[in-house]
Amino acid sequence: MPGRRSTVRARRALAGLNEPQPTMAEAGELRESVKARVVHLIHRRRFEVERAARLLRIHFVNRRGVAPKRGTLHWLMLVGNYADLDRPDREDGCYTELEIWAFVDHEAFKGLNRYWGIARRAVTREILGPAPLTLSVFTIDEPERFRARGNQFLTSRYDNGIILYDRAMDAPRDAKAEAIHAQIAQAAATLPPLPREAFHTYRRRGLDYHSIAIWLEISEAEAEMHLAEALGTLLAALGDDALPRSLRPRLEAHPRHNLDLCHRPQDFDRILAVALYRRAIAFAAHLDADGAPGLIVVSGAAHAAEFALKSYLLRKGASDEWNRRSIGLDIEKALACAAAEGLSDIRPTMARLAGPLARFHMNGRTSALAREVEAAMPLPAIVENIRTLLDAVGRATGYRGLPAEEDA
Repeated sequence: MPGRRSTVRARRALAGLNEPQPTMAEAGELRESVKARVVHLIHRRRFEVERAARLLRIHFVNRRGVAPKRGTLHWLMLVGNYADLDRPDREDGCYTELEIWAFVDHEAFKGLNRYWGIARRAVTREILGPAPLTLSVFTIDEPERFRARGNQFLTSRYDNGIILYDRAMDAPRDAKAEAIHAQIAQAAATLPPLPREAFHTYRRRGLDYHSIAIWLEISEAEAEMHLAEALGTLLAALGDDALPRSLRPRLEAHPRHNLDLCHRPQDFDRILAVALYRRAIAFAAHLDADGAPGLIVVSGAAHAAEFALKSYLLRKGASDEWNRRSIGLDIEKALACAAAEGLSDIRPTMARLAGPLARFHMNGRTSALAREVEAAMPLPAIVENIRTLLDAVGRATGYRGLPAEEDA
């Protein structure tokens, strides 16, 4: 009977009998938020990931009031193949081999097999796989140490991992976090009908434009547009309250990391892409105004090219931070990167225009620099090249036909 007694002990450990449990509403919110963060996986694997995260959260509560205490679980992270958004996930009939990292705040809690081994074996039995779970345990400051040591393998996995549970933001929340969460919900309730429904559907189902489009009875490009409008309005309305509150190091103050608004950092970049394209259309709309001076035309062309190319790069997997850091205002480099990522139907004359347009854009957008751009190409040809570029990006992204951004 030793095996049976061991199984009973493991199940009692998972039950969390000595720890207050979340309310039904909080438990439901946790379950839905995890599945929405892994919407790129097939249906079965979403439930496996959610169940594994739920069982690990329940197991690693601190039930001891005296030493040796077991520390506090601060977040769970999905890493490896199933955290790769570009990796196609198919139903192959095989058991999923999940790789989850857990982060705790107590050095003595790290890697103790008598704690984590029980959890791994119990979760493995619950999701019915022969060996589907690889579990690694770190203290919350270890990512900084292996980054400082130059461990690119662990650093890359950490930076590209998907947070399944974050103690600082996920329910049950403390009073301050709950107040901010209520403020976000209140602000979302004031959105226009379509952006509001797009945002609520995203919160329930994750970044699945097909589902949002079906629910709202609109096209996927329109669903993307309304979701971007909702997110932009909420970020503007909430201000500092919308900044990240996660304890995960190196998040800084970028909205892409805010799990109260976006399920995954990559979601923010994907949602931002349509907003940048619509902004490019707004700048392009004024290029052929009668009597517009050369400086105005060249400046509008530079902004339209920058936003259109960054929109395309976001759709191809770049992040907003990468665009800012690696591209900046360099239109020539943005065009080269977009071409390398498969953007076709670019005129050779656009490549010739990109150099002087980039120098104008990066060096202050002065009248003297505008005249240099005009010397390289006449204004009508500049306008025609920009319109061709926007058309190519619109066809590649599916955004062609969307209205311009009103406040650009």
